[in-house]
Order: sequence, then C-alpha cells, then structure tokens
Amino acid sequence: MSHVPVIESKTNELIKSTKRLQQKKFRDQLGLFFLEGIRIVEESLETPLVQRIFFTKVLHDDPRGKALLLKAKRQGIEIFECGEPVFRVLADTVNSQGVIAVVKKPTWSTIPRGVLLIADEIQDPGNMGTMLRTATGAGADGLIIAPGSVDPYNPKVVRSSMGAILHLPHWSLNHDEIFGLLEKESFKIVVADLVDAVEYSTISYPSNLAVVIGNEARGVSPIFLEKSDLKVYIPLLGPVESLNASVAAGILLYEILRQRRCNN
Repeated sequence: MSHVPVIESKTNELIKSTKRLQQKKFRDQLGLFFLEGIRIVEESLETPLVQRIFFTKVLHDDPRGKALLLKAKRQGIEIFECGEPVFRVLADTVNSQGVIAVVKKPTWSTIPRGVLLIADEIQDPGNMGTMLRTATGAGADGLIIAPGSVDPYNPKVVRSSMGAILHLPHWSLNHDEIFGLLEKESFKIVVADLVDAVEYSTISYPSNLAVVIGNEARGVSPIFLEKSDLKVYIPLLGPVESLNASVAAGILLYEILRQRRCNN
C-alpha cells in the first residue's frame, strides 16, 4: 500500500505507547485498548472507535487484509506497517494474523432496564470474555462488573469476547453504585447459589432483573447473597461440584430468554 509509514524500530514512540496498553493503568488513563486479529478489527471498523491500525506485510498480502486496510484508509484512520520484530512487541498472541487496532473504550450513558448480568469477582479473563459473548448472544441488556473482577479490556478478555466487548453495554461499578442503581430501577436480584435455592427452571423470572454470577472458587460474595431476592441452583447430575462461571451464566440467561419468548 502506497504512502504508508513503515516502523522498523522497537523504540518508536507509537510502538512504546501502544505496548503500554497491555497494562490496565494505562488503559484507564488513556481510555484506550487494543484489538488483535482480522475479524475483530473488521468489526471494529463498523464503529467510530478505531484510532489507528498496525499491520505487517502478511496482512497486506492477504486479500481480506488488504480490503480491511483500504476500508480503514477511506475512513481516515491512521495505518502503520511494522516489521515483524516490531509487531511482535505489540502482539498478545503466539500466531498473530498481523493486525492490531488501537480503539477508544466504548461508553454508554445510561443503564437500561431489562436483564443485566453481574460479574461478581470474576477473575479469569476467559470467563469474563465468554460471559460478555454469551450475554450478547442471549439478548441481555448489559453487564455490570463488580469490584474484584478482571478488567474487561484485558487483551485475553477482549479476545475471548469475540467482538462482544464492542456491542454489549457494560459498566465497572462499586457496590454502593450497583445497589443504588438496582434499587432505583426496581431490579430484582437473582443469585446462583446452592443454599436455600430453588431449581433455576422452576420459577418465573421478573422482567427487570440482575443475574449475579460469583467468583470461580468462592461463589457469590456475601454482599450479593444478603441483598438477593431469588436464589437459584442448576442441578448437577454427574460427579462434579460446580459448573464453570460462564457456563452457569449461559444456562441462566438462556432460560430467561426462553421464558420471554414463550410469553410473547
């Protein structure tokens, strides 16, 4: 591609500033994060959030990659070619597809009524990303990230979300903010727990509810258990103690979706 700057130095200021986005404190300071991979960068170009793109010759030699770069150029997005050693400084994957986009964090002005998923001290990036993806697929209205959870803009979360990070409204809030919001908007709080709980498929879920999925090892934190309106459990028929957090979220959200579709 003609007239595209080529970066060959690992000490280039743009490379150094982008590499800093691997750390949460710089993502928070700058309001930026990065996406890696052809499909998710293509998806990001459907939003106004992309700031700049770094790529390698491998991408430019692929017809799909070339189309991506042409689209970015038409949108006025800065694009920079990198030598392979420089690009590896930025890449978070072992077998990179040769493209990274620096993107503004999306923002949502208001938290909607409907079905919210609450990530309560979810610490595994794969779980958080899968919860974002599953909640989007199940038609949830948003995700609230409670204190003690992994940063949703962690590169591994972003990658496992498969683009959902760009589409599902999500907010990181403290406990006072969460409970103040839920009380103000008359949300019912549903927690996944085993004690004094009813089977998840035997109850009728209210229209305005927050579904709390707890920590992978400790389960739902006491503060959410104390505030809960409903406790539900998912029966386990085989010799396992619990389900993966993101799997549990998917089961509950799709039961809620099933009930809503049946009632419409």
